[in-house]
Amino acid sequence: MFHALCTALLLAAAPLTPQRLYYQVNRSMTIGVEAGDSRELVLLKPDNNEVARAKVPDGTSEVDVAVLIPTLYSNTEVRYLQLLKNGTPTGPALLLEPLVERPKPVLRYGERGPQVDNWIKPSPEQLSMAGFRVSVDRDVVLHTTLGDIKLLMRPDMAPNTAWNFISLVEGGFYTHIPFHRIIGNTPSGKGFVIQAGDPTGSGSGGPGYSIDLEPSTLHHDLGVISMAREGGNVDTGGSQFFICLSREMTSRLDGQYTSFGQTLEGLDVIAKLGAVKTGMEDRPLNMPYIETAELVPATPRTPGEVPSWMAKPEEPKPEPPAPANPQR
Repeated sequence: MFHALCTALLLAAAPLTPQRLYYQVNRSMTIGVEAGDSRELVLLKPDNNEVARAKVPDGTSEVDVAVLIPTLYSNTEVRYLQLLKNGTPTGPALLLEPLVERPKPVLRYGERGPQVDNWIKPSPEQLSMAGFRVSVDRDVVLHTTLGDIKLLMRPDMAPNTAWNFISLVEGGFYTHIPFHRIIGNTPSGKGFVIQAGDPTGSGSGGPGYSIDLEPSTLHHDLGVISMAREGGNVDTGGSQFFICLSREMTSRLDGQYTSFGQTLEGLDVIAKLGAVKTGMEDRPLNMPYIETAELVPATPRTPGEVPSWMAKPEEPKPEPPAPANPQR
């Protein structure tokens, strides 16, 4: 009830408010718009490059975006809709996630089970655009026993995985959840991962369902959050996730695990978690916890201003053998 109330308050305070979550292709997309002078809507790519812009008619409290921006449904990529007042970005953007088919993994089998070898991408004929999932752009804050970690979601990289995580946060799933696996010390001196998301703390628990492995080109790097899965089955993601402690030790996970967000604030907290002493099977001797997790409004997007967090990390030098992969 508390989490639902917080979400309702967040939506009520947003300057752009969708009437519903899903909008079908080539139909009206009616949204509420906060009052003000000289209002404009700007459609942006994830890197904040401008796609289209439209003036909001004076005196209106809601508009049909499909009418103001006729090209709205002509793409199959994630877009953001930002409100400007007198040229200034105001409030969190709306996140527009296209309802399209996602690529499927081609697997090869080795000692550690199936590994992704390639991806089968839908052909243009199969890539049927069904509409958009529309929501207020939100970040996630993990309140841990060692401090807060603020996470930026990357739906442009893995929309369904990011949406699954946000839904679990919104529903209060991450309440008193342990970091049950920590690999902070390796032969190279670089940390590997901190892992959480299992209410039982055993490493085998989850939300009662599984989600498919989703392609992501977000590099595993310090502060990047990615979905854990069972080593022998790629489509076993759910609620368990890991946060990377270094690019050197996690670069080999690129393309094998679904990375779906990155740290905005709290790298010092991640370092503290990575330094927790562990025993057998990398289990912390004094288990740290996620006390609660919440959704907060994302920072407004400035057209033409490429976010600093979109920079790609430097490729690491060869390191000693890495620890076992993150698993459920």
